[in-house]
Amino acid sequence: MFNSTKISQLLVVAVAFLCSCSQTDDIAVGGSNETLKEGNIVFRLQSNSSNTTRSAEDSYEHVQGTVDEYKVNVARVYFFDNVTKHFAKSVPLTNITRKGSDADGNVIYETDPISIAQGVYDIFVTANTYRQIKTDTEEQFLADIDSVTYAQALIEDISGGIVMSNRAADNEATIITETPNENDVNVVNIKLERVLARLDIAKSLETYELTDPNGVKYASVKLNGYYIVNLPKYYYTFRHVAVLLSLTEPQWNIQANFGNVADVNGYVIDPYFFKKTINASGFTNADQYYVNYFGDIIKKVRWNTFNPASQTPNYKTAYSLENCCLAPAQKNGYSTGVIFKAVMEPANNVYYLNNTGTLQLLTDKENYPEVLYYYQYKFYNSADALAVALTASGAAASSSKAQKFEKTDEGYCCYYNYWIRHLDNNRPTQMGVMEFAIVRNNLYRMLISNVSDLGDGTIPVDPDTPDEGETRLKVELNVKPWIVRDLTEIVL
Repeated sequence: MFNSTKISQLLVVAVAFLCSCSQTDDIAVGGSNETLKEGNIVFRLQSNSSNTTRSAEDSYEHVQGTVDEYKVNVARVYFFDNVTKHFAKSVPLTNITRKGSDADGNVIYETDPISIAQGVYDIFVTANTYRQIKTDTEEQFLADIDSVTYAQALIEDISGGIVMSNRAADNEATIITETPNENDVNVVNIKLERVLARLDIAKSLETYELTDPNGVKYASVKLNGYYIVNLPKYYYTFRHVAVLLSLTEPQWNIQANFGNVADVNGYVIDPYFFKKTINASGFTNADQYYVNYFGDIIKKVRWNTFNPASQTPNYKTAYSLENCCLAPAQKNGYSTGVIFKAVMEPANNVYYLNNTGTLQLLTDKENYPEVLYYYQYKFYNSADALAVALTASGAAASSSKAQKFEKTDEGYCCYYNYWIRHLDNNRPTQMGVMEFAIVRNNLYRMLISNVSDLGDGTIPVDPDTPDEGETRLKVELNVKPWIVRDLTEIVL
């Protein structure tokens, strides 16, 4: 049904789309005496083939997404001569028609034919944006389009469609052949990927019971809020990748830096990648690169509520631009994470000092104090009572294992930090390349299945804390290509 001719060493197809207007918006630089021949371009969203993003993917499950997540409203294609890299033509694609999905879950679009002289081209496509780049060379095009998208604000509303682009190296050196017959066309397959990633968050239970090593309950925890931190505001239109051992920015070229992630020391690069140094505490977010910056969290928290827990996880969805760091810089000050708020309730194990200076169980919950102290599965109504308990256990009076919880209108609150993992290296004490990251066109599904211990009495904020470490939340993380089905029709 579809055919696309390629030459093994020269030819790969590339298409870029930024804008959509009328056919009269066609622009070109230079001229040609050759008769323009028609080529038909087929749009295809990201599939779970060998072209997927390297990730912690553990499933090829398809997700029935929303129309807003896969629709292509407008698109523009740019052609550059594969040899000279000079601009050849830019044209909006018209009559973009959704045909359904193929067996792999790709949503298929077809467009009206466009005409261009036969030759070998690097093709770039952008979708769902009305911006148009006018340039003479491929190198300048990539620089100009990055300068435009780098200045954009956080994408919060996807109702107009998510900005998409092809993985540029996939469509490099595409052959467009002469089509002498009216019904002949060159079909170019374009796999579009969104510049956003999708974050799904849910809890498995309304209440989690905490027990000591003997199985005795000492508290219960209800998760009632979450807050996503370190959400970037800037993005590259076309995905950037590089092989790196240091924060030295490479010279960008299509083959090396606009395709798949290398298996060894391969990174996805975002616009701020080379500013994320190893010393995260030196980063102040002065130019507001991050929304919900972790370093300012105490001042600016606006908690999101969960959907009610159910046997079938009831996820809430958010969207994020790419956020990646060099492995040693994967720290709380840079990485995208989720802060969870919970209300803790003691299990009839609060003690106070009686008149004789002896610890005694406080049975009346109405008399629970504004501040509770916790140590080794028991709670205390004062710092003095905690000090007696520490002395009795032989612990130092300033034991770091003791915690303090303040009472709010909701109850005694505690907090958990969770940093989103992209590629697990299965080494709990060694940071891996791209281990903690957000990558475009991926779905990060987080289900809190259990809570192993109390959280912190206040939100722990240390930008230099490595993302790798123990967590008191058991989170079932499913990372996979973000594939959504259009179930109206299957195209074979």
